[in-house]
This record gives sequence, structure tokens and C-alpha cells, in this order.
Amino acid sequence: MALKGAGGIKGLFLLHGEKIAIAIVGLIALFLIYKTTSLPHLDDKYQASKLRDVISQTSSAVQQATWPDPTSEQAAEVRVHKPVTAKADANVPPDGYKPVNQFDITVVAPTVLRPDPVMLNAVDVRAAGGSGLLAFLDEASRKRRDLALAKEAEALAKKQADEAAKQAKESSAAGGPGGRRNRPGESEFSNMPYDPDHPKRRPIVGTAQAFGIPLQGGERIERASWAIVTAKVPIREQLKLYQDAFEKAKLGFDPQRDFPAYRGYIIQRSEVIRGKDLDWKPVATYDGQRASITGNKPISGSRGGGVSQQVMEGLYAAATASWAGMLPDVIDPRFFDYNLTFPLPPLVGRDFGKEGTHPDIPLIQDTPPLEQELTTPLPGTVPPQQQPPASDENTFASATTAQGAYPGGPMGGPGGMRGEMGMGGPGGRPMGPGGMMMGMGRPMGMGMPGGPESGMMGGARNMGGAPSGAGTQRTSLPKGLDYLLLRFVDFTVEPGKKYKYRVTLVLTDPNANQMLPDGVFASEVLDRRSKEKAANKGKRLDFRKIEKWSDPSPTVGIPLSGDVRLVDVKPFAPERINDEPVAKLLVQSFDIDEKGNAIQAANEKELRRGFVANMTEDAEYLGDGPWIDTREDFKFITGMAVLDMDGGNKLAKDYTSPGRVLIMGPSGEFYIRNELDDKQAVVYHKIIFSKEPRGGGGEFGPGGPGGPPRGRGGPGR
Repeated sequence: MALKGAGGIKGLFLLHGEKIAIAIVGLIALFLIYKTTSLPHLDDKYQASKLRDVISQTSSAVQQATWPDPTSEQAAEVRVHKPVTAKADANVPPDGYKPVNQFDITVVAPTVLRPDPVMLNAVDVRAAGGSGLLAFLDEASRKRRDLALAKEAEALAKKQADEAAKQAKESSAAGGPGGRRNRPGESEFSNMPYDPDHPKRRPIVGTAQAFGIPLQGGERIERASWAIVTAKVPIREQLKLYQDAFEKAKLGFDPQRDFPAYRGYIIQRSEVIRGKDLDWKPVATYDGQRASITGNKPISGSRGGGVSQQVMEGLYAAATASWAGMLPDVIDPRFFDYNLTFPLPPLVGRDFGKEGTHPDIPLIQDTPPLEQELTTPLPGTVPPQQQPPASDENTFASATTAQGAYPGGPMGGPGGMRGEMGMGGPGGRPMGPGGMMMGMGRPMGMGMPGGPESGMMGGARNMGGAPSGAGTQRTSLPKGLDYLLLRFVDFTVEPGKKYKYRVTLVLTDPNANQMLPDGVFASEVLDRRSKEKAANKGKRLDFRKIEKWSDPSPTVGIPLSGDVRLVDVKPFAPERINDEPVAKLLVQSFDIDEKGNAIQAANEKELRRGFVANMTEDAEYLGDGPWIDTREDFKFITGMAVLDMDGGNKLAKDYTSPGRVLIMGPSGEFYIRNELDDKQAVVYHKIIFSKEPRGGGGEFGPGGPGGPPRGRGGPGR
């Protein structure tokens, strides 16, 4: 059939395309068949028979080969073996052994010269302001007091003898003893002698143990203000830097020689004044006595703000001579360092707690068991070098480089409490009637963990003394001990002012050991030591001071002569118009009476928003003996203003939500007092000043003092 419109080449392909394709395939097949008939053939020399002949001839030639004659031309092509020792140069030419690629893989690490390790400064500097009463030894005032007490006792004994004779005469005239009643010579308490100077005195009902330093009479009580500065010293991280620097160096890392040893620190302070830049000045070390501060007589060597072994030895010597005792420390002794950790001053009527340590270093009762990590010393240990004696100009040039933990624990060493009988044996305080220690009191066997007044753990306390000196050089660390506690007590602060602090550490130079030859040190170490020697009048320094200061502490305010604790919060009543919430506070304040006795008073007071915890009213306080006395018109001066409060809402029968109160201190700082945190201090106050005998009912429940108060303090609070 003819295709319409198909003509020319297009039509040809449409009509005969299949035939053309078949023809092309046939031509290609014929070409391939032709090419297979024209393949080349091998030459005759590559035939199998010819190749077998060549192989046979070569094998015969090898078997019949001999060394050429030395005189022949072939002998010149033979290289004769020569021993290596016969060569003048035994070195292997390096050009023939260049690596193919550009990477030279080190199989054995090279031994380097000893570098200077990185030195770490103290971190997270904190400060807590405080005020209170400190007790010091004063033999002159004690003799005067003993003489006055002897005269009072003689007069009282004569008066009691006269009254007894009068009572006997009256009883005889009446024909018998008759009914017994209180007479002018007796107190309403049968066991208490009547004292006209203390008409409202009453005995302590509960058994209590002393807060703070126990007083025996004759101590000089002084008002004091202070700021406790704390920081973390990263000893574990510093040890790692030492190991990394010295392990691959000559002589290696030796814990007997290369363990971080702290010489002390330098501390500076700046008063915070609105609108003015910080003015940093060194802080000298004082023993806390007002005479040393006003007379500008700091511990020798501390005028430049340095705290070293020399300064700490002077401080402990002054404390042993003039402090009324040494409080046990609030931290585990393994966090303690002789040159870093300032001892706690002889506080009267209270114990130090969380303010005596850094927030990241726990109180001793909260410290888990620490397991010592043993380190095997390397053979050939180099002993620590002896350094030149220290001077007031160079307080860190100590006699030895040995610093360590508190020797003998926090209760060992000389300078303990006076007395022949008392808590923990000699050096304690005599016990009064009913188990009450003469002075400030607290319930026996009841510790105050975590509270602001917490000390060691509950139970009988052994009042400790000052360490006898620096301990041995550390060579290992307990597991879990990452930091040492840096603690400094500044006694030169003023109430109502605000301050900031900063510190820098001073360490023993691990590359200053005279037993090590100069050939093991890197060039930068030798250059540094040479410059230091030139700047130090030809004397070589054996310590390194970290040049950069720590970050400043947060601003700390110094309180007045008192503080507050939160008892509870009473929320406002919605049904009452203009009702406001009320915070019940335990207002605490201190003073010294006309005879030099310490007065630590505390009264509960309900305060609303905007009220200041300053007042004048009668207050009971613990007297110098096993009794409670009353001070009329006692002035409570705290400067604490109540800004706001919440909590106290009823959750169920006898249970309410915990209260909180926002307080502004006298220096403008803000504090949050929490009912749960202050509960123990409030309960102990109620126990001590309770008029109900132990084991009775009342507010403290069926268990007596020590049991939870009724209606408050149960689960959920």
C-alpha cells in the first residue's frame, strides 16, 4: 500500500528499513569470520621445543659457574666483602633511609627537659560577715574576779548561816519543824541559794552542753566583728598538671618531690562604696584581740597581706597564749592545710557552722568516708631542700617546704581548754549541777548539723587546741578530695560596711630544688630563675606566686550585734480586711554586763513587713553557772529589717507549709531565712529556756526536750 505523502529517503526507510538492518548485520558477521582466519603465528624460537633447549642450557651454565680469576677483566665487576669495623665512619648515611611519605611516626616518646607546670589559683572566693563575743585569757582580770567571788561567797555563807540559825530557833519555838515554806534566805527553788543581786534567777531544767567556748570565769570578753573568707584550692587538678608536666621529663614525676605544696596566700580587701571604684588593699592577720587591732600590731610577716607558715605559727602561738580555747573545726581534717586554713576564733555562746567552710566543702558530719589513694615513691627519691629562714620582708621563704593536714586531727595539739575535769578529759570544762556546763548551754548529745550554729557532731565534745606545726609533705590524696579549704578571718571589718575580697596562692617551686642539676631544666625555667635571682638581690626564690588575682568575692555586709532566726509565718486572713502576714522571729543579740560577763539573749518577736528587729525589753539569758538569769531592758540591736514573707499555709491538721522571710541587713544585703533551716536553733532555744522538767509534756511533747514540739515540726514541715 502506498503511503500518502511518503517520498524520497523518508519513504525508502519506511518501506525497506527492516531489510536494510538485516543486510547490515549480515555484513558484520561476515567480517568477523574473515578476521578469525588471519591471526598471526608464533616465531620458531618461541616454539616449545626451542624453549626447552634454552632452559636446559641455562641450568647447566649455573651449575658449572666459578669465580673469575683475579687477573681477568671480569674480576673488576666483583665487590669484595669488607668488615664494618674496618670503616673509619660507622654512621649510617641518613640520605638512603628517608621516609617515602612526610609522616615520621614516633615509636618512643622523647625525654624532654623539666618545664614549668601551670599554676592554678584559688577559685570561687566567698565571704560571710559575723559578729559576736570572743573570749580571751586575762590573768589579771581573773584574779580580780576570783577575789570578788570569794568575798561574795563568804558573805553569802555568813548570811545563810544566820538564816539557818534563825529558822532553827523559830522551829524550836513552834515545837517542831512545822510546814516548810520559802523564807528570805531561800529561792523558790529548793536547791538554789537566794541572791539579792539576781532575784529572778532560776535553774536550768534540761541537761545542756555548752555552745562555743566554755567559760570558767575570769576570761576577758570582747565584742568583735569579722568576715570569714573561704575559697577552694584545686589541689587535684594542680596535681594532674604536675604529673602531665614531669612524667615525660628527665627524672620523671616523683610524689616525694613534685607534689603540690602550698606556702600560703596573699589576700586583699576593698570596701564597697556606691559610686567609687574598688580600692584593693592588703589585709593583715590579727589574733582577734581588740588591743592588737587598735594598736596596729598584726602577726609578724602579714602586713603585706601574706598568710604563710611563719604567719600561721605566730597566730597559733598568740592563740595558745591568749585565746580562751580552740574550737573543734567544722570540716574533715583532710580538707585542712596548715598554711591555708585559718583556725576558728574563740566564739562565746555559739558555734560556727556553714559560714566556717566553703559551700562545696561539706561540714564534717556531712563528709562521706574518704579512702586514701596510695602512691609508690620512685626509687632514688630526692629529699625536700632546706630553705633559708623567713623574714618579715619575705614571709614565704619558710624554713621547710612541708605543709600538710592538721596534725593529730582537729582536736589534737597543745593549747586546749583549761580545767582539770571536763569534756574529753584534761583541758575540758568542769561540769555543773544537773550535767550543765558552766556557761552557755545546749542539750547534751544533740548536734546541730547544717545549722548556722552547728559545730562538730552531737554528744560530748573535746575542745581541741592548736596544731603543733606544719604537717608532713603530702604525697597522695584521698578519693573524693578535690579541693583544700582556704579560710581567712578578717577581724578589722566594721559593722554596717560592705566589702569584697580576692586572693592569690603561693606554692613551692618544684623546679627550685637545689638537689637537681641545671641540665635537667628547660631553657625557659633557667631564664625565669635567673631573672628572679637578679630581682631578689642575688638570692634564689624557692616559691612561685600566681600573678593573676582570683575573681572578687560577692559583696559581704558586716552585721551589728545580733541576728534573727525564723520561728514560723502566720499568713494573712482573707476574711479580714487589710490583714497582713506576720513572721515570728527569734531575735538574738549579745552584750557584756558591767562585770564583764557575756550576755547572749534571744526573744521571740512577731514582726510585720517593714519592721526592724531592734527592741528593748526584758530578756532571759544563760548566766555564769547552771542557771538562767533575767536582764531588764536589754537592748536587742540587729539592724535586720523584714521585707517580705510567705508560707505558713495550713496543709492538714497540725501541719503547715514551711515559712520563708526576706531580710535586709544593716549594710543593705538581702537574706532569706528558711523555717526548716532555722528549726534546730529555735527548738534548742526552747529546750534550754523551758520551765518544764525533762520528760514532761508541754510544747516539747511526751519525749521532753529533744522530741519534736507539738503541732509543728512534724513530717511535711
